[in-house]
Amino acid sequence: MTGVDRATAADADEVGRFQTRCWEQTYRGIVPDEFLDAAGDDGAARTRAARWAGRITSGARTVMTTRSADGTLVGVASAARASAPADGLPALELCTLYVDQDAQGTGVADALLAATVGDEDAHLLVFTSNERARRFYRRHGFAPEGEPAVDPGTGLDEERWVRRSGGR
Repeated sequence: MTGVDRATAADADEVGRFQTRCWEQTYRGIVPDEFLDAAGDDGAARTRAARWAGRITSGARTVMTTRSADGTLVGVASAARASAPADGLPALELCTLYVDQDAQGTGVADALLAATVGDEDAHLLVFTSNERARRFYRRHGFAPEGEPAVDPGTGLDEERWVRRSGGR
């Protein structure tokens, strides 16, 4: 791993392709195949790249990347800060944390989490079926809060996880 860097608009296409690859690696056999297959088509790729470019250039999210020694993208994380957090949640939300399967367990996720949310109170959504991610977030002080909900895009149950340093 080379280090963690702030993404630029020039990274948006690559980040979009990386997102698709990570979803394929993690969720094939869990998420309906039709959902993943549609995510890989050219129109979806252009839409995803435009969405990442907007997030990066607008500052709506802090987007961080990390690469292997040969320059290959191996991790992406993003976070957003709400001006008026809902339901007593912390203002900071970890929106994205994707790590290539070959880089999992190498410290990439730890570095990306530190770069995007540090030790701040934060919240995130995680699929209930993603046991590896749930173990990771628990190790970093997050815990489930509230009832699971169904993600409308995938049909999977997802949970809100929250890390609070000083209670509610």
